[in-house]
Formats: sequence, C-alpha cells, structure tokens
Amino acid sequence: MRCEHLHDSAVYVLGALSPEERDTYERHLAGCAECQAEVAEFGDLPELLGKLDPGVASWAGPSAVPPSSPSSSSSSSDLSWAGPSVASSPSSSWAGPSAVPSPADASGADPLLPRVLDRARHSRRTERRRRRWQTAGTALVAACLGVLAVLGVRSAGLGQPDFVAMQEVAATVPVTASLAIEGLDDGTLVRMRCAYKPGGGYGKWTYKLYVVPKSGAPQELDSWTAGAGDEYELKAHSQFRRDNIEKIEIRGADGTPLLALDA
Repeated sequence: MRCEHLHDSAVYVLGALSPEERDTYERHLAGCAECQAEVAEFGDLPELLGKLDPGVASWAGPSAVPPSSPSSSSSSSDLSWAGPSVASSPSSSWAGPSAVPSPADASGADPLLPRVLDRARHSRRTERRRRRWQTAGTALVAACLGVLAVLGVRSAGLGQPDFVAMQEVAATVPVTASLAIEGLDDGTLVRMRCAYKPGGGYGKWTYKLYVVPKSGAPQELDSWTAGAGDEYELKAHSQFRRDNIEKIEIRGADGTPLLALDA
C-alpha cells in the first residue's frame, strides 16, 4: 500500500508547505523509506526549474508573418503560415517553435515555477479530499455492518424455539420442566429444561423422557438422575414425525408419568 504522504513529497521539495506542515512532514520523513526515495527523486527539481529561460517557459505558438513577396496575389494585410521560426544567425540553425515573452514575463521572473507549485498544491488538495471521502466511506460501511450484525442477532433471537411448560399429572412431582418441539424431515427434535424443587426430602431420582405417538409404542428418548435444587437440559431426536406425536412425558424410574405436554 502506498504511503498516504507521498503526495506531499514534491510540494515539500519545492518549499510550498507551511511551516507547520513542513515540520509534520519532516517528522514523518525521518521514518518512511518510501517518502525518502520520493524526495530524493525530486531533489534536482528546484535547480532545474531555476535554469529555465523565462522566454522558453511561455509558448506562443508557431509564428505567422506577412508574405515576403510584394508580387503575391494575397493582400499585404493577410497573414500566411511561416512554419516554425528560424533563428537569424548566419548558420540558419533551427531555433524550435517561436517563443514570445508574455506580459507576465516582462519582469524576468520564471513563470513555470508558480505553475508547478499551483499544480502540486492542487494535487495535494485533491488527494486530501480523496482520503476524506475514503475515510467517510469506510466509516459508513462499518456502521452498516454494525447495523446488520445487530439485526442478525435480533433475527437469531427471534428464531429461538418457544419453550412450553409441562403439566403435572401425578400427586407428588418434585420437578418442573418445559419443552420446545421442532418438526424435522426425519422425525422430531425435542429440547427440555428441568428444575428440581429444593428440599422436601426427595433425594436423588431417576427420570425418563418419553414420546407417546398417536399410533405405535412409546419411545424413550433419554434418562438422567437429579435431586433437589438441580437443573438439567437435554436435546433429543425422536423417530416419530411431529404430526404423529400425541404427547411427551417425563416419567419416574418405575414408569409413572410425572409431567406431560400435549403435542
């Protein structure tokens, strides 16, 4: 990735940075090999600009002179193409395109250096605007991703299964429980949460989770042991389809139904 301060290199070499900007850039320059190489590459630019002839720095276009022959069919007020200007030296050497000093050159000041500085400053401003837009765009993307993440969490929360409390079907029941039932292509997924009543001298009990189908023998899904104050969760799969389940029961070790939930 290119250093973001590279666009300051030419402006720094040409001396167009403000004192504060120059100090900041020089602190950065001390530790940036990429900017050091860029400054070294531009190092000869001020000297080269200083050697330019002010007349050469201003292009006036190809010269146009009146016809030299009085017998020409054109009127003397017309201008004919004279081609590139030729120096009037005895050797008639090529002088290149004609250059006419502009009014701005009358003082003898070099007109090219100000244009280079202006262009460097413009490039610097453009780069800063680009970086501001890039930063704003990155912040906007991050904000959108944050919103999507929140929505995703909320959607995930909405997708949580609904647990329904089971009903007591025995005279003495030391446990409370709730179930969430989800139909699958290959059967039914049953989630259970149990809490065991504290005290009461119930001791440790063995419990079993049964699925009672509308047709066929009941299926034992799981069994476990718990006592007063314990909590227990399980997830089990039944071979019976959701529409073929009549109810789900928690039974004691002797097979006595304690809690039930109609499916």
